[in-house]
Amino acid sequence: MTEGDIALYDDLGLTAVYDLRGEVEVAEQPDPMPARHLPMLSRPAGDSFAGSFDGATGEDGERLLAGLYIGQIDHSATTIGELFSALTEPGGLPAVFHCHAGKDRTGLVAALLLEALGVERDAILDDYELTARYRLRAQQDQTFERMIKLGLAPEAAAGVLTAPRWAMRSALEHLDREYGNIERYLTGPAAMELSDLKRLSAELLAA
Repeated sequence: MTEGDIALYDDLGLTAVYDLRGEVEVAEQPDPMPARHLPMLSRPAGDSFAGSFDGATGEDGERLLAGLYIGQIDHSATTIGELFSALTEPGGLPAVFHCHAGKDRTGLVAALLLEALGVERDAILDDYELTARYRLRAQQDQTFERMIKLGLAPEAAAGVLTAPRWAMRSALEHLDREYGNIERYLTGPAAMELSDLKRLSAELLAA
């Protein structure tokens, strides 16, 4: 963040920052202001990404992306519940939550939050697709190079950088199949209190 960015941030009056990145990412690029660290996992803790993917096309990259979202739903449930509960605490709002690119971990959490608030599915997917409009390819060179170092083919890495509607849809459909609906997911594996879920809606929805 530049000095101008920080001034704009201050004008927003945000009271909480939730960082969804992993420990290595946080160590390499610490938040410029105090943040609550809530790392999102797309696979069991200790399970390495490197060497686990050998796709070579853009379509393969998109399928990897869909798998990451589904993995986050399954392996980061308690993190998601902790974040949503934190939003209901004193000083929990207004808030920002972020990851590295603001597309995948952040995008899934945003989609689940909108789902919890009763937003129509098509509108949630429309919101996710806006990423492709506002996050330019030139802004993703660091992420692209990191994926190449992890062993992805360039075409597959480029696919991961997209925001395909079907990938987020498949993740939300997975939630429906495996957990019933968002309320059962949040009050079940995400370990969120129903009272907090209702308070979240009350805080974020206009009458």
